Amino acid sequence: MLELISIHIPKTGGQSFYNILEQVYGDELSIYYRRRDYEAVMKEHRRFEDSIDEQLRAIHGHLYYKEIKRLHRSSQAKVICWLRDPVERVVSNFHFFKSRLERPDLNPEVSRLNAHRTEETLLEYAGRQHTRNRMSKFLKGIALEDLHFIGFLENYDEGLQQLQNLMGWPAIEIPHLNKGKKKQRAPLDEKTLEQLKRWNKKDIKLYEKARKVAGY
Repeated sequence: MLELISIHIPKTGGQSFYNILEQVYGDELSIYYRRRDYEAVMKEHRRFEDSIDEQLRAIHGHLYYKEIKRLHRSSQAKVICWLRDPVERVVSNFHFFKSRLERPDLNPEVSRLNAHRTEETLLEYAGRQHTRNRMSKFLKGIALEDLHFIGFLENYDEGLQQLQNLMGWPAIEIPHLNKGKKKQRAPLDEKTLEQLKRWNKKDIKLYEKARKVAGY
């Protein structure tokens, strides 16, 4: 019986968290849904919930709440997510996007469609409508107060401990998959920082409210 739906907003520690879920749920955990996985499922099924195996206890991935709303309501599963400082999330997503263009073997279709964007700057990337306020877009349709748990990447270990206690999970090992691998980046200049804030006002408001809801 499904008990947990984990919405993974890009660049909020989703791969590390999936490894935690594997420790807890094992074979009763879904695949790590990336957007291409969701799209493939929807080609075969009229509704996403029709694709969910009855043995699954948890699902995790890049799923917008509107896409799992019916599943949430019918299963009464607990919905959780992790958030991150909005500007930091955008910058991280930009560098991830650029790194993937350098490795077309990882996702040939995406690389082919975006081959013309190899020289794109941070502001050019962040100025696109689909890159703005992505946290708000993923959570549209559910109130923050209705989420069973809201974690913050900046307080990752503390959040995991809270979630473990909340869910009654057994002892877990906390992986930090990208620790020590991050390149030192020059701080953003004030003009760039302010522009990113203007483009992501909804996410900043969401993030600040979520911190209060979570008791930070």
